[in-house]
Amino acid sequence: MNSKTKNVVGQVNAAFKPAAGFPALAGAVPQAGNPTVNAALSASACTPINNMGENYGDVEHCGFVDLVLSDSGKLKTVMVRKPAQDQMCIVDWINFTILEDTWFRTARQTLVTDDEIILEASRYLEKIFGFGITEKRATGMNFYQSSWILGDDMGFVCFGGQRQTMLITLTGQGCTNAHAGWEKRLHEFLTTIAVRPSISRLDLAHDDLSGSYLSVDWAESQWHEGGYSMAVGGRPPSIERIGNWHRPSGKGRTLTIGLRTSGKFCRFYEKGKKEGDKLSTWTRCEVEFKNSDRVIPFDALLNPSDFFSAAYPCFSEFAHVVTPRRMEIKQKTAQVVIDACIEVTKHQFGKYLRVFRDLYGDKATLDMVCHADKNAWPKRMKPLTATAETGATSIHKVVEVPTFISFIQAVPSFGLNRENFFPEPNHYAMEH
Repeated sequence: MNSKTKNVVGQVNAAFKPAAGFPALAGAVPQAGNPTVNAALSASACTPINNMGENYGDVEHCGFVDLVLSDSGKLKTVMVRKPAQDQMCIVDWINFTILEDTWFRTARQTLVTDDEIILEASRYLEKIFGFGITEKRATGMNFYQSSWILGDDMGFVCFGGQRQTMLITLTGQGCTNAHAGWEKRLHEFLTTIAVRPSISRLDLAHDDLSGSYLSVDWAESQWHEGGYSMAVGGRPPSIERIGNWHRPSGKGRTLTIGLRTSGKFCRFYEKGKKEGDKLSTWTRCEVEFKNSDRVIPFDALLNPSDFFSAAYPCFSEFAHVVTPRRMEIKQKTAQVVIDACIEVTKHQFGKYLRVFRDLYGDKATLDMVCHADKNAWPKRMKPLTATAETGATSIHKVVEVPTFISFIQAVPSFGLNRENFFPEPNHYAMEH
């Protein structure tokens, strides 16, 4: 550890002494001769000051914080957790990275080519989520050279050009449709098998289907009351209103707390209206965590509510409410989307369909206006039918039958000029 790092760690240890009356939590700040350091953040230790340099006297306890020193020498905090009585949220998005050596372990052999690594990744990810890699995309993404699709548009796999790492993304659709218990299986994979795993993004969501206690107006009022400040008198995070707030049009309003580029970002939005129901009161709250300035623990997969409830002080007002299960949310979404699609079809084509029905009858009208492809689904409705079993076959299950051309190319050819021929014996070497 260089002198600059020692100086920083020394300042951290001096500033974050255990608060009186609170037991110290084990931190993870590396030191020479002392691998871990206790670190606790209290009101007395983090009393905010205003622009005049004056201290605010009455401050709340801010909770405990673990500090870690990353490989690049950057100090990061570990996400604070607050025990919750019930599951008040679900995991709605996750990005995690691992080294390619992870798949050497699962395959129990060294994999030579990138294709072998992708096939093994597909095989094992199917064990975790219920679906594997199904298709290669035309371009890379997230600064990786190549990318693939997981399942039936359930997520992405990015690989190549980033220090032998692989990025795996499970989207909201993937989190909803993955086989039950995937969080526990992923946690076990990351903690016992994966090489240098790291969660780079984690979204946690809470739904109020009836809008009885959660709304964007309530969320805005909490900002004015300091509900998103981690200490009394602390500087509140940024706030932004999106949509028509003065004359609501029924398309839905959104309120964001914080900056999208920061390590913690929150959004409240009228999800029912976003899906197409202008009268819906369904409101969703999402918190997006990134590892830009914090470490996202793997335990957040098993106990997401503990970390969700600790995100902002005002969340304690609905910490006791159990969030609806994923299947209930999917059914609610399907109901709203289908009703909205019927309304759109009726508004745009209802007059035509009524006339065609009188002229040709029901069956002939449907035969004329329906899409020729029986498997075609509107893009808006396709997610409603997607499951872990739908979509293309995972690539590790596809058996490639060699073509005649590939067979000829694989078999040595012996031309007139003796190309690809067996070498002649070295008689001189044999005699001597």
